[in-house]
Formats: sequence, C-alpha cells, structure tokens
Amino acid sequence: MPFNSGSKLCDVAKTEMRDLGNDAVRAPMVSVIVPNYNHAKYLPERLESVFSQSYADYEVILLDDGSTDGSAALLEACRSNPHVSHVELNPQNSGGYPFAQWEKGIRLAKGKYVWIAESDDRAESTFLEKTVAAIEAHPAARICIVGSHVIDSEGKRMDFPQFDVWETPGGVYEYASDYFLSKRMYCNSVYNASMALFKREGCLDIDQAFRTMRYCGDWLFWIEQIKKGSVVEVREKLNYFRKHDTNATSQGTQNGNSFPEIAYVKNVLFTGHYASRIDILMEKMGFYRAVRHLPVEKQRKQELFKVLAEVGNTKYRHYLAGRILRKLFPFILNNV
Repeated sequence: MPFNSGSKLCDVAKTEMRDLGNDAVRAPMVSVIVPNYNHAKYLPERLESVFSQSYADYEVILLDDGSTDGSAALLEACRSNPHVSHVELNPQNSGGYPFAQWEKGIRLAKGKYVWIAESDDRAESTFLEKTVAAIEAHPAARICIVGSHVIDSEGKRMDFPQFDVWETPGGVYEYASDYFLSKRMYCNSVYNASMALFKREGCLDIDQAFRTMRYCGDWLFWIEQIKKGSVVEVREKLNYFRKHDTNATSQGTQNGNSFPEIAYVKNVLFTGHYASRIDILMEKMGFYRAVRHLPVEKQRKQELFKVLAEVGNTKYRHYLAGRILRKLFPFILNNV
C-alpha cells in the first residue's frame, strides 16, 4: 500500500476527533505505543489499522529504534495527526533490547490503558472498542487479551492450532490471577504484545529484569501484570500476529541463547507456586530435556545445564524424577 503524508492514513482521525473544547488537555483513555525497528514494509498497514479504530479516545506514541530502512520518514509523516502525541526517533539502535522501548513508551503515556501495537502486526478496527469495553466491565482486571490470526511475512494466514484454544469461541471471560498464571502462563498465552490491552498505573512497578532481556522480556512483563489482577479474554480474533521465520525468539530457541532467560522466567513461576508440585516437576523435566536435545556442541549444553541449575533451579534430578514419575504413574499425570 503506498504511503504519503497527505494520505487518509494520517488525516482520517482529523474528521473523527471530537471538539473537546476546554477538555482538550484531558488524558486519553488509551495510549497506543508503536515501537518500530526496520519495519518500513509493514508500517503503513500497521498505522492504518491504528488510526482506523472505531474507538476514538486514544493517543499514539510512535517510537523508532534507529531504523535504517526509511521507517523514520514514515513515522514523521504522521506527526501532524491529532491522535499522535509523540514521535521519538532514536539516532542509533539501543543495542538489541526491544523492551527498553516499551518502557520508554509507557513513561510517555497518559492513558488509563496501554496497547503496545507492534509495528509489523495489524488489528481489526474494533480492537480498542471491544477490549476497552471488556476491561472496563471488569474492574479487577489488569489485562485484556484477544485472539489472533497468525500471518507470515507476506500477510498470508498460517495455521497455528496451539494458539487460542477455546472450548467456546465468542464471549468475554474473566480468569483469576492464580488460575491464569498456573494454567496459561507456563506456555505464555499472551504470545504477542499486539493482542493485549493493559492498565498503565503501576505497570512498571515490577521485576526490572524484563528491561534488559532480548527474548523473554514480554513473557516476564505479562506475568508481572497478571500478578496484580485478573485477566479478561475476548474470544474473538481481533489481532493479526505476523510470525517471521527469522525472528529473534525462534533463533534464540534453536541455538539455546534464549534458555537463560527462559530459565529465569520459569523460576518466577516456580517460586510463586503457581502450579502443583507435580506440575512444576514435569515442567522442569521438559525444560531439562529440551536442552539435552538441542543441536549444539556438548560444551554448550554443559554451560546451559549450569544456567538451568543456577537461574532456574532445574537439575538432572528433576529430569530423572519426572521421567520415573511419567513411566510408573501415568494415571497420576492424567489427573493433575
């Protein structure tokens, strides 16, 4: 889709903005943060899906982390849009710490809620309308999530049946914090930032390790938010999650570089006792086994086993005990 500063993309909001008069300085209900790095190819589609939201009470914070593909010009072209409150362009990349951009955007935000709209994703026009309504109807909730269509680099839909496993599609459901942490966060059911709307107040009063993570900062961030309150789920696919074959998370899993961060995050769940002792043991067994099967040299595996023991409290004895339990008492595992 062609992009230019005079297009509907940057002007559409001008015809939709309400005349707020003396309330013009009132904080918006939602702060939409668009963190970008070298996604010029996808920015027009992303921004159009933000500026075309049916819910109009939002500000947009555009961030670029030293892109070299012309992204800065695309973001600058939107500076005059009345929804845009900030355009922040880093002259240099921050060094591979993407979640530092999240923090930067959140500190600039004024809204009651925050939507981190990743620059290569897109959304249905009713995303904010439905998520704001859902979270407002559930005062104890800290976060509202929706389902996602998974798309590839060219926008074609991909089949990912492991996402959005709903017994009954449609409707809005609330989950208690402990339940969601124990049943849904060991595998990180908040698998894409663009699928979530969360409360801004106190959202950075959390474990600060997320700021310097390269792979799992989002996982830790969502766990910390869910510790603070319940989760509301809108069982509709209102988000389009673009999954690249070469993204950092996939590469980090294949070479083991992400495993120290995974160990840290899993240990947050282990020490919080957000599951039964048997479930935790089986999680540790599975994690240890994953390292055993990595296609890396023996020395690298030994380094990772050491990290698992020190950071994730996951050791060979857990692996062995889990295997014995699974072999001798499978009926127990089927009923936990």
